[in-house]
Amino acid sequence: MQIQEVKSPKAWAQFFKVTQRVYQGDPNWIAPLEMDLRTIFNPEKNVAWNNGVARCFVLLDEQGKPAGRIAAFMDREANKLQPHPIGGIGFFECIPNPEYAHALFREAEQFLRAEGAKIIEGPVNFGERDKYWGLLVKGFEPPLYMENYNPAYYEAYFLQEGFIPFEQILTYAGASKNIPFERLAAVAKRLKERQPMYVEGLDYRHLDKFANDFAEVYNASFSVFDHFHPVSPELVRNMMLQAKPIADPHIAALAYYDKKPAGFIALYPDINPLLKHAKGKLTPWNLLVFLAKKAFKKTYNAKGMGFGIHPEFQSKGIFALLMEYLASARNKVRYPYMYLAGIRAHNYEIRSVYSKLNVEVNRVHVMFRKPLEEGLLIKPFPFMEEDEEMA
Repeated sequence: MQIQEVKSPKAWAQFFKVTQRVYQGDPNWIAPLEMDLRTIFNPEKNVAWNNGVARCFVLLDEQGKPAGRIAAFMDREANKLQPHPIGGIGFFECIPNPEYAHALFREAEQFLRAEGAKIIEGPVNFGERDKYWGLLVKGFEPPLYMENYNPAYYEAYFLQEGFIPFEQILTYAGASKNIPFERLAAVAKRLKERQPMYVEGLDYRHLDKFANDFAEVYNASFSVFDHFHPVSPELVRNMMLQAKPIADPHIAALAYYDKKPAGFIALYPDINPLLKHAKGKLTPWNLLVFLAKKAFKKTYNAKGMGFGIHPEFQSKGIFALLMEYLASARNKVRYPYMYLAGIRAHNYEIRSVYSKLNVEVNRVHVMFRKPLEEGLLIKPFPFMEEDEEMA
């Protein structure tokens, strides 16, 4: 067994080959695009590098074949708001071998300790929280685009390393025909007749304005939560530019009240089913096949990447306004099924809203934390099961 830091093209090729062994024969597996992962670990394309550091490692077995991998990183800008320096791990993959898994965790931990981390969280992304976040523990179905998928045995590896389940991330799903769009649209129509409110769809000609207003609403909406990670307009702008090839302005919008940004909703077409053939490699041929599939594709699942309402406007009917925007005849035909992802189990307000939409929890991811100092307390957020027990 040997662990190497990923620096060379050969090492990157080995890093990506690990999944070929892990998911061989798994009909649900859809490989993430290698170009997407390379972007995350490219200092010129990921703003998390502006004040952060990251390393990727690959484990070779006794025959020199790739058998495991892991990434470790720290975002020092995000850590400014934390009581203790937090390091992250992600993109962990390993064949069924506890010894290999332990060696990978140990390598990542040594790096993060040297960088000053007092807590490790994972599996997470080096950057935005709407992608590659959490370990799949329930709902082992084909993954959505940029969603973590993993074998069930990974959970035991995290627990054996002393990681504590810290945060539950829920994905709700439901058929568009069952979502009460019409009722919400009727409410929105009445509200607009009496109040200065309106919706603007995503327009790349005015991306800077969209990014500024989105960041304002997002930060105001979620700053009340512990361990909040603010977003900058620059980060939002980069996210939207990356999403431009697949973005649909009919399902991404900002709501305004008296010309002030009051709420947002952001969904995009899930293109993962169109990428299964590529096996992570967007070669010219695979790209041609993808474009051909996309040209003939009439319907998509829609994946929600974010929803929030500014605290100042939470009693103004902004949610109904945004639902009215989504409720177009075109959207209900084009997106017959909707996945509302990234909902924290402790976000009771959003869960309460979704409970009225005839959608149900479809899959569950968990983010773990591990203290690196004796006596450092990890206090997990409430989990969905705890709510059910109290009901």
